[in-house]
Amino acid sequence: MEIFDISLEIAEDMPTYRGRKERRPRIERIRTLLEGANETRLVLDTHTGTHMDAPLHMLPSDVSIDKIPLSSCMGPAVVLEIRHRPVITEEDLRPFEPVLSEGHFVLLKTENSFSDLSREDFVYLSEGAAYFLAEKRLKGVGIDALGVERDQPGHPTHRVLLENGLVVVEGLLLRDIAPGVYFFIALPLKIRGGDGAPARAILIRM
Repeated sequence: MEIFDISLEIAEDMPTYRGRKERRPRIERIRTLLEGANETRLVLDTHTGTHMDAPLHMLPSDVSIDKIPLSSCMGPAVVLEIRHRPVITEEDLRPFEPVLSEGHFVLLKTENSFSDLSREDFVYLSEGAAYFLAEKRLKGVGIDALGVERDQPGHPTHRVLLENGLVVVEGLLLRDIAPGVYFFIALPLKIRGGDGAPARAILIRM
């Protein structure tokens, strides 16, 4: 069995959505061993780094991150590598239709994995592609960008996925992950009423 950690490291200089400095975490040492123990305070946006979006993030919904069942945060997944595309469209996904199984996750490895994650023109998922994936009755979609879309008016990609019950995981570290089938786990922090939460994401290959 092989286990792959596909979570971004949390650090003050970590990449943030479109390079926005206000989204950088703050890490402060509040006690030292001389005072009895090393202790640290972390201030972190819920949508920075590897994280999961709750329906509450984009919808008039009462489903916050703490209400997402753990069973929705894990399951079989297929990693698709789609390179040299500025946006992932339905046409890009159609060749992979035979491996898009109901109840599974799809993880998108794009040009983002080989570039600066803070870039403004990152590769994202189009609204049409989101509809295509939703029709497959998947469990969720993950992407190697810090957003599944780039501030599109009305956030259609998010809305289509979340309205159809798909889990959305952003900020996956897929550069060294080969395309194929894995078991995926992404467990978000249990934040009461949270619109999203940082998650530790892993892939398991038997």
